[in-house]
Amino acid sequence: MTLSFRKPIILTRVNQDNKEFIRSFSALDPSVNVKDSFIFFPLYDIIFEKNLEENLDSDYLICTSRYGIHSIPYNSSVVGKTIFCVGETTAFLAKKIGFQKIFYPKVGNASNLVKLICAKVKDTKATLNYLRGKEVSHDLKMELKNFGYEVRETIVYRQKTIKLGQRMTNFIRKEKMGGVVFFSASVARAFCNEVKEFPQDFLFFCISDRVAKEVKKNHMLDNDNIRIAPEPNTKQILNLIFNEKSIRPN
Repeated sequence: MTLSFRKPIILTRVNQDNKEFIRSFSALDPSVNVKDSFIFFPLYDIIFEKNLEENLDSDYLICTSRYGIHSIPYNSSVVGKTIFCVGETTAFLAKKIGFQKIFYPKVGNASNLVKLICAKVKDTKATLNYLRGKEVSHDLKMELKNFGYEVRETIVYRQKTIKLGQRMTNFIRKEKMGGVVFFSASVARAFCNEVKEFPQDFLFFCISDRVAKEVKKNHMLDNDNIRIAPEPNTKQILNLIFNEKSIRPN
């Protein structure tokens, strides 16, 4: 027998990512009816830049998002290069499109990725090309620069914001939603700009302190409403929701 959360949690990423998220949560806690416990409401779309092939020349590639992998043109010659990925999922996608020389940290986050690059790339004059979105949550280029590396950044995609709409804002105000999950500061900002009032028990599950600060900046909220992942990755967000007793039925 499965149970549902007291109120649904809003997932704000693109639907493919939302589907993977609930599959992962279902594996973590099979007792939860994920179809009733989460609601998909993407707040952005992904727009890929064009004609990228000529901008991908380098000794090494760095990728911290699945969208960075998706941006690489089909049958591209760059798959022969060494690529550093932020985590296992990104590395799996890189292998799927043909990369063979793939490195990723056991604990997937940007700081561990920097440590891995420093351990593997001894020549600080080597060219590193960071395939990134227009907005990023971690200044990887600056962190690597502190270790003597020169990093070229290639913006390969951007997020196009989708408005929340009156129907969903009304659902939130009328206490029909239990909370929302944020994976980026830009999405948190867009959400909070549209919804000005929240129920007292509405929760914000944030992937990082930076995202949480965006929520606090827009609303004078008590910290009791905000949950922050101890490490900025999906696994920790899943654990936050799994361990949140207030959203489960009594």
